[in-house]
Amino acid sequence: MTTAPMTTAPMPDRLADLQHAMRVIADAVEGLPEECRDLAGNALLNIAAEAVAQDVGCTEAGRIFARLGDLLSRGLQPPAADAISLTGFDA
Repeated sequence: MTTAPMTTAPMPDRLADLQHAMRVIADAVEGLPEECRDLAGNALLNIAAEAVAQDVGCTEAGRIFARLGDLLSRGLQPPAADAISLTGFDA
């Protein structure tokens, strides 16, 4: 049984688009009222889970979040200003 590598080099234009989206979202979070900022991470996680599941299906979304969970459990926090590849076809 062959498994796909955990990370692959994303296409340059897709990576640039992803990094831009991350900056826009980070700026939007900073602009939230103070009482909402504590909840922003949880809210974004819920939105992300729904969007990923709709994009790739629940099974693949589960695999993506499992890989993210593995990184986090090893103390490897994804950088807020950069993107990490969790699938072979997306950054």
